[in-house]
Amino acid sequence: MVNLLFRICIIILVISAEAYAVDADQPDTAVKMTTALDNTFICPNKKEAYLYLNINGCSSFGKRVPLNISVVFDRSGSMEGERMHYGKRAIEYLIEHLEPDDIMSLVVYDHEAFVLHGSTPVVDRNALIKKLHRIFARGATNMMAGLELGVQEVVSTYDKNKINRVLLFSDGQPNEGITDPFIMDRIVSDYAHKYDISISTFGLGHEFNEFMMHDIAEAGAGNYYYIKSPIDIVNDISIEVEKLNNVVAQNAILIIDYPYSYLTVSRVYGHPYKMLRGQIYIDMSEIHPDESNGVLIKFIINTQPSATINFTSRISYFSCLTLSTVAIEKMNVLTISNDAEGCSQQYNTAVLEQMIYYSSHYLLESAIKDADSENYNGAKQKVQQARQVISQSPVPPGYSPLLTDQQAIINQYDTHLTTAHLKSDHDRKHMQKKIHYTNYQLRKRKT
Repeated sequence: MVNLLFRICIIILVISAEAYAVDADQPDTAVKMTTALDNTFICPNKKEAYLYLNINGCSSFGKRVPLNISVVFDRSGSMEGERMHYGKRAIEYLIEHLEPDDIMSLVVYDHEAFVLHGSTPVVDRNALIKKLHRIFARGATNMMAGLELGVQEVVSTYDKNKINRVLLFSDGQPNEGITDPFIMDRIVSDYAHKYDISISTFGLGHEFNEFMMHDIAEAGAGNYYYIKSPIDIVNDISIEVEKLNNVVAQNAILIIDYPYSYLTVSRVYGHPYKMLRGQIYIDMSEIHPDESNGVLIKFIINTQPSATINFTSRISYFSCLTLSTVAIEKMNVLTISNDAEGCSQQYNTAVLEQMIYYSSHYLLESAIKDADSENYNGAKQKVQQARQVISQSPVPPGYSPLLTDQQAIINQYDTHLTTAHLKSDHDRKHMQKKIHYTNYQLRKRKT
């Protein structure tokens, strides 16, 4: 917490001293931030308020930023065969696309972990590839040991002017060392904030824990990939490489100030976050061209305010286009009103759309978790609730492609649940991961 306070203080100083883009003018073309409340009035008997923020990578073309990465590769016994072969090919693809000013390390893990290649500039690709091809499958899966070594390697050569990232590969569930997903998630989150690094995860096959790999990537401000077939891994690593090589903003930090004497934060949708008194802190890491990063915050109105209340949202980042530190600030105001009828006409349809979307999204996530635990009745009930949230919404039909896409995913999963008893264990696990991944991609606007 002390480290987090220190970082926020530094960010605020940077915003005050160096930033040049504030509010509507936004001369920097790298990032655009829009903010809106569900209603600009506190209507009679209104107990909740929603604030939606959207951070967009505006430019169609980003810049290549040097990399400081560690590949953490699962070499446990279950990786034998195609998974090992195509995993090596994927890492070889990555090595071939690195530049001399990039830094790379290679960590392997089974029941233990060790550094196969220390964190050094990529000046001899062939030597790296030769080490890669000496990896063979053996042992159990101590994922956390490998992840911790990968983090240490990136930290040892940390450079604020590079993208500092760990790439974690696994085809199974951890069965050695730290295995509790909640504890792993907390450790990863602490690493990401303490050391200012990010973590992307690649889950291979149908035996790995998709929620754990997803949560590690979320906590680590990276990307999550589900790889159904070993042959697909090269394509997915190429997507990650393309993203790493195309950035419009780095070190993006979003801070929302809210009147905590009147409001309590009930939930933050879309991104992991930290809370301080009257502040919500979100580390967005890097931002890519044409990328949309949505955040929806639900507040509970504890005390009726006696005057208007303000929300101030600030994002600071290093622009890869102008090579300077930029800050954008927006303010949203809630005004007291006793006109119930007038208030009802002031709802923002775009924010309502996001409220409905996130509600249905997380209901579907919960349904998938129920089905993973073989609670199919509970899963079906939540799928129906998710469908009703969309069908009964006040958003006009045809207004929202986002809700149309979400409804299609819900319908697809409903069909899966209806026929799950007819599927093999392999096919059920694949469908669970596929729907979860599709739902994730839609939230990340990557479909």
